[in-house]
Amino acid sequence: MIRRTSPANILFAGFFIFLTCLVGYVYYTYETTRTAIISDIDERLLHAAKSAQLLIGEQYHDDLAAIQPEQYQRLSKQLSLLADTLNVEYVYSMLYEQPFVLFTSSSYTKEDVQANMLTRFLDPYPEATVTNKSAFRSTEPVFEISEDQWGRFKTILVPYISNTGKTYLVGADITMDSVQAQLNASVTRAILSGSFFFLIAVLVASFYFILYRKSLTTDPRTGFGNRIALEHDIKQHKSEHLSLAIVEIHELENIVSFYGANVGDQVMNKVMGYFATQSNSVYVYRLATSKLVLFCDSERGEHFLSNLVQQFPASSPVLNRPHLYVQLNAGIAEGNKSLLLENAYVACRQAVQQKELVCIYSIDKHEAKQLQHARLAMAKTLNDAFSQNRVVVYFTPRCAPNHDNICQYLCNARVLDEQGGIITDNAFSEVVKQSRMEGQLTRHIFSQCITRFRKSRTAWSIGLSYQDASDPQLIDFITQELRRYPQPSLITFELDEQDILDNFNAMAVAINILKSKGVKILVNSVSSGLLTVSRVMKLSIDAIKLDDAISTHLESDEQVLSFIEHLACLCKDREMHLIVGNVETEIQYELLSAAGVTYLQGSYIGKATPHIKCPEEHATYQASA
Repeated sequence: MIRRTSPANILFAGFFIFLTCLVGYVYYTYETTRTAIISDIDERLLHAAKSAQLLIGEQYHDDLAAIQPEQYQRLSKQLSLLADTLNVEYVYSMLYEQPFVLFTSSSYTKEDVQANMLTRFLDPYPEATVTNKSAFRSTEPVFEISEDQWGRFKTILVPYISNTGKTYLVGADITMDSVQAQLNASVTRAILSGSFFFLIAVLVASFYFILYRKSLTTDPRTGFGNRIALEHDIKQHKSEHLSLAIVEIHELENIVSFYGANVGDQVMNKVMGYFATQSNSVYVYRLATSKLVLFCDSERGEHFLSNLVQQFPASSPVLNRPHLYVQLNAGIAEGNKSLLLENAYVACRQAVQQKELVCIYSIDKHEAKQLQHARLAMAKTLNDAFSQNRVVVYFTPRCAPNHDNICQYLCNARVLDEQGGIITDNAFSEVVKQSRMEGQLTRHIFSQCITRFRKSRTAWSIGLSYQDASDPQLIDFITQELRRYPQPSLITFELDEQDILDNFNAMAVAINILKSKGVKILVNSVSSGLLTVSRVMKLSIDAIKLDDAISTHLESDEQVLSFIEHLACLCKDREMHLIVGNVETEIQYELLSAAGVTYLQGSYIGKATPHIKCPEEHATYQASA
C-alpha cells in the first residue's frame, strides 16, 4: 500500500531542502571567492616583493652607513612607482637590530605625502609583530595579516642575505579594505542566482510531477515494471488463484559493488529479458536490486515457473565484457493473491539458505521443518564429536601437471557418528557455520595436522574462515602450535575469496599477521572476474585456487579455458601458484596442464583418504612469497 503524503508536507519539505541548498551554495560561493581572492593577493605580493628586491639591489644592504639621503629618496620614488604599477599599497625593506625593526627603504602614497607620514631611512617600526620578527629567521616567504598606523594589510615578508651576511626582509603590503566588499558582492550574487535556480526548480518540479504519474510503475534502469506495478497488477487481477516466483540473482550485489551499478543493471536486464521472451503468459517485474518476479495466472503455474527457472542457461555467461556467470535461487508460491508475495519471499529465502535452485512454498513448508530437526540433530552430533575426539582428518592430494609425486595435501575434517559412520564436511559445514563451531573444528584439525606432519617435510594446507581469522584466541592457539613446528613455510592457510571481498580490510590485516608466522596464504573458491581477482592478488598471498565449479565447464566453454590461461599468466608474473580442483577426467587434466596451471586436485589425481605416507623424498610445496 502506498503511503499518501499531503501536498503541504511536500511543499514544506521542498522549501526546507531549497533553503538548505541555498545556504550551502552561498557558503560554497563565499569560500571559493575568498580563496581565489587571497590566492591572487598572495601572488601579487610575492611578485611585488621580488620586483622590489631587483630595484633595491644586492649591494644596498652591504654598507648602510654609506647611503645618502638623495639615494634613499630616489629609491623611495622608484619603489612608489613600482607599487602603483603592481597595484599594491607598499613595498619596502627592513633590517632587524634588536630590539628594533628598522626600515631601510620604503615606498609612499599620495596620502602619506599629504599627511606627512613618510617613512625615513632607518625609521624604527614599533608595530612589528612576532611573525614579522620571526621572518628574519625564516628561509621561505612569510605571510601575515596585521594592522598598524597606515591601515590593515595582508603582508608578505621575503628574507634575503646581503653580501656581508646581514639578513634583511623585502616586504609588500596590500590593503584588506576591498576584500570584504568583494566577498559581500559574491554573497549577493549567490543569493540572486540561488533564487533564480529556485524558480527553475519550481518549473522542473511541475514538469516532473507531470511525468511522475507515468514513471511511477516502471523501473528506470531496465524498463520493466517495478514493485508498485506488481502489487497493482496482483490486486487488480480478476483471478484469485495466481502463481508467482521471486528469483534472486545470487552474485548481483557483489557485481554491483565491484563493477558498478551500470554493469549490475546490464546483468539484470539480460536475465529479465531472457524470461520475458520465453512465454507470453509470464509477466516480469524488478522487485529489488538483485530480485525479479515472474508472475502468471496459468493452470499449474507453479510447475510452469519452476521449469522456466530450471531451464535458465546458468552455464553460459550472461555478459561477455566483463565475463560474468550468475546463479539463480527462486521461491515459488501459488494460491490466494493476498499472501502470494509473502509466501514467495519465504520460499526464496529457503532456496538461498539451502542453496537450491527452486523452492516451492506449498511443498517445502513441511520439508523445512524436517530440515530444522535434522540440523538440530547434526549440531548435537558435532558437540558430542568434539567432546569425545571423534573428529578425524582426511587428506586430499595435489600434484603438479606431468609430475607423479604429491606436492601438497589439503586437510579437511570428517566426523565419526556414534555408530562409527563417516559424516563428510559437506553434511555439517553449514551447521558448523551457523552454530559458530568453526573455531573448535579448526583447533581439532590443526592440532592433528601439526602432530601428523611435524617430523616430515610434507606440505599441507588447511582452510580458515573469516570467523577463524578474526578470532584472537584461535590466532594465539595457532601461534603457539607453530612455535613447535620446525618448517612453518610448509603450511598453507586457505581463505575463501568471498570472505575476503566481504571483509577486505580485516582480512588483509589477518593475512599479514599469518604471514608474519612464516606460513603461506592461498585464496580459495575464486570464481569472480579478472578485476576482482586482480584486487585479491594485490594482497600478500602465495596462491589462488579456482572454484571447483569452473572445471565442469572446461570442456564445453572455450572462454573458461581462456580465462584460466590468462589467470595462469598473471600468477606466473606475480610468482604465485594457480591451483584447479575437481579434475575428474584425463581431458581436463591435459587441458589444464597445457594452460599453465601449477597444481591440480580432484578424483583424477587422488581421492581424500585418512591414511597417507610422508617419505622424506616427497616434493614440497614451495610457494613464492
